[in-house]
Amino acid sequence: MKRPTEKQVGILYFIGCTLYKKGGYEHMETSATRATARYHKKKGLVSKSYKLDKEIVWMFTEACENIETTQAKELTKFMKRFIKKNHPDYE
Repeated sequence: MKRPTEKQVGILYFIGCTLYKKGGYEHMETSATRATARYHKKKGLVSKSYKLDKEIVWMFTEACENIETTQAKELTKFMKRFIKKNHPDYE
């Protein structure tokens, strides 16, 4: 992201955005993204990223849409079943 001009910084200030550096890049943060981050922290939600075969991902996405559910909900159910079966400390 290129460094914003003085005029752009003034506009960002006006609409309530904050610029901050993360990993060498400048990001804009709004009050909405801060609120979302607080909510995720409060709920204990984390974001994970996995490399998967695109055909599997495509079929999974379609299957979830067909039964009108979310991918997150189905992955959570799978993870809970898997942990219950394979982890000795699971309740």
